[in-house]
Amino acid sequence: MPTTLMIVYRVLGTLLFALAAAAIVEKYRTVRGAVLLPARVLECRRAASTNSSRGAGGYRYLVELYANGQRLEMETNDAFWFKHDKDTGKVVQVWYNPNARCVERKSWETEIFSAVLAIVGAALLLIR
Repeated sequence: MPTTLMIVYRVLGTLLFALAAAAIVEKYRTVRGAVLLPARVLECRRAASTNSSRGAGGYRYLVELYANGQRLEMETNDAFWFKHDKDTGKVVQVWYNPNARCVERKSWETEIFSAVLAIVGAALLLIR
């Protein structure tokens, strides 16, 4: 195999490993010090910070949760490509941190995505 192609594979594999690690670190930095609470989905709406161009996505859940004896309505940090109306009324688990402006929905998506990135990175590094 040409040396140039091997260098590209090594660099790409290393970058994929770095991205996988960064995704895990960012998620757990977000949920550190947070409390896991049940929350009811009120609606799925386009976030205010989303670009208004067609097809931009950026839908988030607006959830109702009770923390410290108070009823709160907060957005999740999800970024769906389309509206999830069928989830209205559904109860989801969220990580609530009083210092954050939004809540993190409990899911395994980040861990699965990171695992896929790491596997692809390892495959690229193992090519001879």
